[in-house]
Amino acid sequence: MDQVGKLELSWAQGYNGDQACYIDKDVICYLCGNNVKFVAEDGAETVFKFPGEGVGPLAVHSLSRCFAVAEQCINPKIYVFIYPTFRSMSVLEGGAKLEYSKLFFSSSDYLCSLSGIPEFELTLWNFDKGIKLCTFALSRDNIPTSISFNPGNWRQICVTTEKTITLLNIEQSNKYYVMQPRRIRLPAVDPEMEEYDEFDRDIPTRASTRMTRYTVDVPKAAKAGLVGELAEKLDDIQDETERVKPVSQVWTPIGDLYLGCAGGQILKVDSEQYRGKVIYYPPKIPDAPDSRMSSAGFQRESMVDIQQHVPDVSQMILDGSVDCIGLHKRGLYCAGKDGTIRLVDVKSSDVSVIEQCNMGVPITSMSFSPSYRRLALGSSHGSLHLYEPGAPESLKLLRNLHHGEFVSIGILPGNEYCVTCRVNGEIQVWSVDKGHLISSVSIDMPAYSMACSPLLNVCAVGTAGGFIYYVDLCNIDEPRVVERVRVYEGTVANLVYQDTGAYLLSASEDGQVFLIDGRASKKFKPLAHTGVKGAVQSLASYTDTSGTIHVIVTHNTTGNRRSGANYLTYFSVSEEVIRDLRYNCNSLKYDFKDKSIRKVTLKLAVPSYGVAISEGDTVYMMAQNNKKIHQHNLPKPEELPSEKTRDPKELEKLRMEPVAEFPGHQLPGGQCLLSPHHKWLATFGTDGSIMLRTIGQMDKTVSLTPHDYRIGGVKAVAFAEDSQHIFTTGFDGVLTCYSWNYSPTGLGKAKSAMEAARAKKSKLMTSQKEENDVIQGMPEWEPERGTRPTSEKQQGTNREAREKAKRDEALERDEIYKTPTPIPEDNSTWLQVQELESFKEEDKQYAEIKKNLRVSIKDMRKTLQSMLRNNETLPDIEQLNHHEFDLDIEEQLRLQAEADLEVERVREEIEFENLAKMYLREMIKRECWDEMVVKGRAVQAFNSNLEVSNFPMRERPKETKQLLETVTKRRQIEIAEEKARKETLEITTKLVPTTADDEGGEGEDDDGKEQPSTTGSLEGGLPDSDRIGAQYGGGSELFYSQFELHAREQKVNQIVLLEDAIFRIKNLFNKEFDELFLKKEQEIGKITDKNKRIKKIIADLELVEEVIEPTMGIAEKPEILLTVNDDEVKVEKFYTPEQRKEIEKKKKEEEERRARERGDNIRERALVDMMGGVLEIKKEDELKMDIPKPAFMSQKEESEWSEDEQKAAKEFERRVKELQEEREKYRKQLEAELRKNQSVIQESMAGFDDMLNTVFMKKIKVMMVIYQEELKILRLRYSLLVEEEMETQENELLRLFEQKKVNKQKATQTVQETRKSVDAFREQYDILLAEDKVMDKQFKKEFQDVSAVQQDQLYRFFKKRPRALKITRAEGDANMLPNPFADRPSTARTNAQTDSYMSNQMTDLDKLSNCPEGVEQSVWDRLCRYRMEKVRSENLLKSSALVLAEMNTFLGKRQEEDERLRNDIDHIQDQLSKLREDRTRFNLNLEVQLLLKQGQVEVDAGTFIHDYKDSALIHRSVVEELNNNIKGLGESKIASMVESKDFRKGIIQLEWEHKKMLMQMEDLQNKMKDIQFMKVTREIQLFLNSPDYEGRKQGEVGKLEQTILQQKQIHEKNIDERQKQLKELERTIKQRENENEQVLKELENLNVSVYERRHIEEVNADRRNDSGAEKRYQEIVQRRKLVDLAKAQAQEVAVLRAEVERLRMRTFPALVQVEH
Repeated sequence: MDQVGKLELSWAQGYNGDQACYIDKDVICYLCGNNVKFVAEDGAETVFKFPGEGVGPLAVHSLSRCFAVAEQCINPKIYVFIYPTFRSMSVLEGGAKLEYSKLFFSSSDYLCSLSGIPEFELTLWNFDKGIKLCTFALSRDNIPTSISFNPGNWRQICVTTEKTITLLNIEQSNKYYVMQPRRIRLPAVDPEMEEYDEFDRDIPTRASTRMTRYTVDVPKAAKAGLVGELAEKLDDIQDETERVKPVSQVWTPIGDLYLGCAGGQILKVDSEQYRGKVIYYPPKIPDAPDSRMSSAGFQRESMVDIQQHVPDVSQMILDGSVDCIGLHKRGLYCAGKDGTIRLVDVKSSDVSVIEQCNMGVPITSMSFSPSYRRLALGSSHGSLHLYEPGAPESLKLLRNLHHGEFVSIGILPGNEYCVTCRVNGEIQVWSVDKGHLISSVSIDMPAYSMACSPLLNVCAVGTAGGFIYYVDLCNIDEPRVVERVRVYEGTVANLVYQDTGAYLLSASEDGQVFLIDGRASKKFKPLAHTGVKGAVQSLASYTDTSGTIHVIVTHNTTGNRRSGANYLTYFSVSEEVIRDLRYNCNSLKYDFKDKSIRKVTLKLAVPSYGVAISEGDTVYMMAQNNKKIHQHNLPKPEELPSEKTRDPKELEKLRMEPVAEFPGHQLPGGQCLLSPHHKWLATFGTDGSIMLRTIGQMDKTVSLTPHDYRIGGVKAVAFAEDSQHIFTTGFDGVLTCYSWNYSPTGLGKAKSAMEAARAKKSKLMTSQKEENDVIQGMPEWEPERGTRPTSEKQQGTNREAREKAKRDEALERDEIYKTPTPIPEDNSTWLQVQELESFKEEDKQYAEIKKNLRVSIKDMRKTLQSMLRNNETLPDIEQLNHHEFDLDIEEQLRLQAEADLEVERVREEIEFENLAKMYLREMIKRECWDEMVVKGRAVQAFNSNLEVSNFPMRERPKETKQLLETVTKRRQIEIAEEKARKETLEITTKLVPTTADDEGGEGEDDDGKEQPSTTGSLEGGLPDSDRIGAQYGGGSELFYSQFELHAREQKVNQIVLLEDAIFRIKNLFNKEFDELFLKKEQEIGKITDKNKRIKKIIADLELVEEVIEPTMGIAEKPEILLTVNDDEVKVEKFYTPEQRKEIEKKKKEEEERRARERGDNIRERALVDMMGGVLEIKKEDELKMDIPKPAFMSQKEESEWSEDEQKAAKEFERRVKELQEEREKYRKQLEAELRKNQSVIQESMAGFDDMLNTVFMKKIKVMMVIYQEELKILRLRYSLLVEEEMETQENELLRLFEQKKVNKQKATQTVQETRKSVDAFREQYDILLAEDKVMDKQFKKEFQDVSAVQQDQLYRFFKKRPRALKITRAEGDANMLPNPFADRPSTARTNAQTDSYMSNQMTDLDKLSNCPEGVEQSVWDRLCRYRMEKVRSENLLKSSALVLAEMNTFLGKRQEEDERLRNDIDHIQDQLSKLREDRTRFNLNLEVQLLLKQGQVEVDAGTFIHDYKDSALIHRSVVEELNNNIKGLGESKIASMVESKDFRKGIIQLEWEHKKMLMQMEDLQNKMKDIQFMKVTREIQLFLNSPDYEGRKQGEVGKLEQTILQQKQIHEKNIDERQKQLKELERTIKQRENENEQVLKELENLNVSVYERRHIEEVNADRRNDSGAEKRYQEIVQRRKLVDLAKAQAQEVAVLRAEVERLRMRTFPALVQVEH
C-alpha cells in the first residue's frame, strides 16, 4: 500500500473551547486535534500538521509571530515554529520526562514550560537560541490553575493554584539564572472574616494555674508529633477557612496582578508588598419567597413584591463570571460560564460594570489582538467570536462548529459533501474540497448512529427508542427531516446501507437485525428481520453482481462487550426472497426463515472487533488478544452439514479459525472498513491511528495518526466515493480530511477506484434522480404537538383498566366476553405492529375454535356457581373452602409457592436482623458485664433518693501485673540501695517537723496533728497511718516523693504505683459495699416477714392502708436486665404447627387432671362433715361467729313474750354485749400490733439509711482520694507528653539546622562562584575599556598619511554619532492606544528597534556624500571601518557594563541570602540552646500537687479558677507570727485612735450645736417673711368667714354630680343620632358603589371608543399636518410647568416666612409672672 503514495492533511475542523490566541494582527491560532489551526478574521483558514509525536499544550507569541507546541510522549520535546512559513525555529529538549502541562511566552525572547507528573517543574528557556536557562520545582500537592509572565518585565512570573499564589522573580548573573519564589496567602471567601495574627491571650487555663513560674512554649507541630515537610505544612492543614480559588490572572503595567476567582471574586495582588486584597465580592442573591396567598389578588400583589426585591443579575459579577480576564486601557474585561463579557472599572474604589455584552454561550477563552482593538472569544460549544472593546454591538460570529462528540461520518452522492452527526443530534454538512461548514440541522434527540445513502441525498440517523430519522439533503443549504420511523424498541446503534443504497440494515440491542427499504418511494418501510444471540458488536454487508446482499453480524454472548465478539452470523438476502417475503418469513411478524436466507452462526476462535466482507466471502476482523488483523474465509455451503441433518446447536460449536493474520494496532478495539471499490481495507481503533492496506498486499500498509489515543482514538472513518479522500472523526470532536499524494505507481490504482465510482454513478443515475425527486416532494416532518405524551406503561395501564371494566360488565350480564382485537398505539414500533397483525390473522383462523371454548367456559362457570350456592346451604362441617373450587390448580400452587417464598424471605431477613442484634447484645454484655470482675451495681436508700454505687472493676491484665511486679521489685531495690548508701556514708536522716506542712498537709485533725494530703507521693518517710490514702487501703512505702520525679523511668514507675493504689482503694471500698448490699437484703427479708403479719391484721381489721414493700431495683440488681420475662413481651409469640399441637396436648392433659381432682374426694368430705372443714379453731374465727338470735324474737311482739322468753332475750343481749366487748378488745390489740410492726419497719429502714449515708460520705472521700491520685497520674503523663514534644521539637530543629547548613554551603559556594565570575567579567570589562581608550589614542597613528587639517576633520567625523532613538507610536499617541502596556514596551522590541535604527543611521553616515573635501575615498572608507569598530566597541562596552551591574546586583543578593542563612543558623542554634535549657529546667523545676484548706488560700479567684502564677507557698508559723505582730501593732494604733476620737468628738459636737442654732435662726426669719408677704385669696377669706365651709363644699359637689348625669344623657343621645347618621351614610355608600360599578362599565365602553378614536386619529395623523395644535399643546405644557413652578416657589416662600417668624419670635423676651 505504501507504493500507492502518501496521505496528506487537506483540512481539519473542530474547536473545543481551548485557548485561542492572536498570532498576527488578524489571525487566530488554536489547537485542532493533532493539528494547529489558523483562522483569519476574513474567514481564511490554514492547518499545520504537527510533526511531533502527539500534541500537548500550545503557546503563541504574537509580537514575534511564532508559536510553540509540545509533544505528548516519553521525554517530550517543544517545537517552536515561525508563522506563516512554519519554519522550525528551535527544538527544546530535556524539560520533562512524561508530559508538559503548560507553555507560555514572555514579551521578549523567553519561553516557560511547566512539566506534569512526576516533576512539576517550571523551566525557563531562551527559545531563540534553544537554551535551557533554569528550573524551579513546584509543589506537587496543588495543580497550577494559571501561570503567566509579566508583559512589562519578563523577570516576573506568577503561578496560582487553588490554595496559593507564588510570585517568581528571575535573577540573572550573566549566563546563570535562578528563580526566587515569594508566596502570598489567599484571602477568605467571606468578606466579614478578617485575618488575625495569633497572639498569646491572657486567659487563665489549667497550665497557667500551676504554681510553677516557668512554662515551656511548644509549637503546634511538636505537639502533633510532626517532623519535616508535614511540620511546615501544619498551618495550611489546620486552616479550615474557605479561601478564594484563583482561575485566571492578568498583569498591570505597574507590576500588580488582577486575579479572577472561581466564586466570582476579583483579587488584586501588590507585587511589591506581596499582599492580596479582594476588591470585589459577588453579591448574595436572595431567594424569591414563595407566595402563600390564597386569592388571586393577593398572589398578584406578592408577585409584584417579589419582582421589586429581586436584583438585576445582569449587572452583577457572579460565580464563574471571571474565568477569563484581560486588561485593557478602559478597564478589566471579564468573561466566564454565564456567556457575558463585562468591562469592569477597577480604577475606582467602587468596582462596577461599565460595559457588557451577552454572547449566549459559555466563554472559555479570551485573547486580545496585538493592537488591543479586537478581542477573540472562544466557547466550549465550539464557537469563536470577535468583539471590539467599547462597542457591544460589534459582536461577530467567526466560527460555530457545534463542538461535541461525533457519532459517525458519511459521504453524499456526488462526492462533493460529507455529513457528520454528533451525539446531541446535530447533523452537519461539510464541503469536501475546503472543509467549510455548509449547513446544519438538529433532530433534537441524542444520536447513536448515522449512515448516508449511496443512492439518494438522504442520511439516516439512529436514536434511542428505536427511531430512525431520515434527513433530506437534496438542498444542501437547507437540510430538513422528512420522515421518522420507529422500527423497534431500544437504541439504534448500528446503521449500514448496502452498496447500491436500496436497502438499509439496522441491528438492535437484543440481537435483531432488520432489513429496511432505503428508497424514499417506498417510504423507508421496514421489510423483515432475523435474530442473533447476545449483543450485536459489528455489522457489515456486501452486494454481489446478482444483487444478493451478504450480511455479516458479529455478536457477543458473554455480556461483556469490551471482550469483543465471540460469534459470527452471516446470511444472504436475494431479490427473490425480498419479492416474496410472506413465503420466506415464518409469520406475519416478518421474521426471516433461516433456510430462506441461508443463515449460519459460527463461533470465533479468537474474540474480535469490527468486521468487513469483500468478494469471495473473505472476512476481515481485528483480534482481541494479540490486536492483529485476522483474515477468515466463510465456509461454503458444501462444507457445512446438509440442511436436512443440520442441528443448529452443533453448528454453533463449529469454530471459525483465521486463515491469515497481519500486523494490527497497538491497543485493543476498533473497526474495519472497505473502500467503495472493495480493493482497500482501512482499520482504525482506540490507538488513534488508521492503517490502509490493499486486499492483495495486506502486509504493506500506509498509516496515519489523526487523533490522540489518550482521548479515545478514532471514532469513525469514511472513504470518498472515488476513494481519493479519507475522512476521520475522533473522540476529541475533530473532523479531518486526508487526500492522496499518489506516486507514479499509485496513479493506476487511483484510476481504477475513480472508474469504479463513475460506473456506479452512471448505474444509479436514473434511480437516483427519481428518488431525489420523490424525497424533495415529501413534506417536512414535524413532531406532534398539542398532546401530552404518555408513557407506554401508563397507556398499558389505562388499556387494562378499560378491558377489566368491560370484562366485569360482561360477567354481570352473564355474557361471553370476547377480548377486543388489539390496536397499535400511536408510538408503536414496526415490530409491534407486525405482531398485532399476526394476532389478527390468528384470530381469523381460529375464530370458531375460540368461540366453542368460550361457550364451554361459560357452561363451566355456571356449574361452579351452582356448586358454590349448594355449598353455602350445607352444614359447616360439610362445607368446602372457596379455594377448593379453584380449577386452576397450577395458578393456585404458584401463588402459594410465591407466598411461601415471600414468607421465607421475610423470615430470613428477620432472622438476620435478630442475629445482628444478638451479636451486638453479646458484644455489649461481654464488654460491660462478663469481663467485669466486680459488677457495677448500686444500693438505694429506703426513704430518700440517696444512692451509693460501687466501683466496677475489670480483671487486671497479665501484662499489667507483670509490669507492677517489675516496678515493685525495682523500687524495693532502689530503696534498699538508698538505705545502704546512707548507712555507708553515715548520713543520718531525720524527719523534719515542717515536712508535712511544707509538702502539702491537708490541715489539722481533731488532735491538732497535720495530715498529709495524698497517699504518700510526697512523704516517703511518713507511716501509713498518717496518710489519707493509706486509711482507705492505698498505702505503700514504694512511692517516690514528688520532689524526686526527675527521670522519665521514675515518672512511669510512679504512674504504675499510683494506678495500683487506686485499684486497692477501689477494691477495699467494694468489700464494704458488698457488706452493705447483704445488709439491705437482710433488712428486706425481715420487712417481708413483718409485712405478712401486717397484711393479715389489715385484712382482719378491714382497713385500707398501703403496705410498704421495698424491693431491689434495676440499679441494685442489674442482672435482671439480662433476662426477659414473658410479661415484658407485648407481641404475641409465634408458634409453629408442631408447637401448637404440643401446647394443645398439654392443655388437654391438664384439663383431664383437674376433672379427676374435682371428682369424689373422701378426705375433704370427711373434714367438712366432722370438723366443719377446718382442723383448728382460732380465736379470731370464734369472734367472727355471731350469736344465734332466738326465734321468738323475730316471730312475736315484745308484749307477747313469756317470762322465760324475756329471760332468754336478756341472756341473748348480755352475750351479744360481751361478744362486742371481746371484739373491741381484740381489735385494739391488733391495732397496737400493727403500729408496732410498722414502727419497727420504719426504724429498721431509717437505721439502714443512716448506714448508707455513712457509706456515701465515705465514698465521697474515697473518690476525692482517687481523683487526687488520678490528677497526679494526669500531671505525670502530661509531663511525659511535654518531654516527647520537646524531643520532637529538638529533632525538628536539628533537621532544620542540617538543612540550613546544606543551604548555607550551597549559598557560600554560589557566592564564591559568583564572585569569581564577577571578577573574571570585570577583568574582561577592564580589557574592553582599555581597548576602547586605545582606539582613541591610536587614531592619529592610523591616519598619519593625511594632513593635520584633514586629520582634525576626520577625528570630528570619527567622534560623530547618530542621535538616540526616540520611540514613537506607530498608531498615534500612547494615550490613544487601547494597549495598557503601550507606555512600557518590551525590552527586546526596544533593543531591536534601537539596533535597526543605529544600523540605518550609521549607513547614512558612511555615505560618500558626507566625506569632507580633499579626502580620498580609500581614506574615507578606512575611517568608516575604524569608526564602525569603535561603535561596536562602545556598544559592547555598554552592554558589558549593564551585565556587570547586573552581576554585582546578583552577587549582592546572594550575599544577602548567605547572610540570612547564617542568621537563620544562629537563630536555630539559639533555639536549640534555649530548648535544651527549657528541657533541663522543666525536669528540675517539678510540679508538686498540694491539698490546702480553703481558708489557707489567699489568692483572689479569677473568672474561672485561681491563678497561682505569682503566688508563693508559705508555712503557717510564718503567717501566724506575722499575724501576731500585726495584732499588737493594731491594738496600739486602735488605743491612740480611740483617744483622738474622743477629743475630736467633743469638738465636732460643739460645732454641730453651733450650726444647729444658726439654722434655727435662719428658719425663723424665713417664717416671719412668709407671714408678712402671704396673700389672702378669696378662697382663704371664704374659709375664714364661712361658718359651714364643709357644707358649702358638699353642695357644690352635688351640683357637679347632677351636671355630670345630665352630660351623660346628652352624650348617649348624641351617640344614637350619630349611629343613625352612620347607617344613613352606609346606605349612601352602597348606592354610590352601585353607581360606580355602572360608571365603570360605561367607562370601559368609553375607553374602547376612545382607543378606537385614537387609533383612527393616529392613522389620519400622517395625512394632515396640524402644526397649530402641536404649538397649542406645547404652550399648554409650558404654562402648566410654569404654574407648578410658581406653586412650588410660593410654598417655599410661605415656609421661609414661617421660619423667619419663628426666628423673630425666639428673639422676644419671655415675661412670666410669679405669684407669691
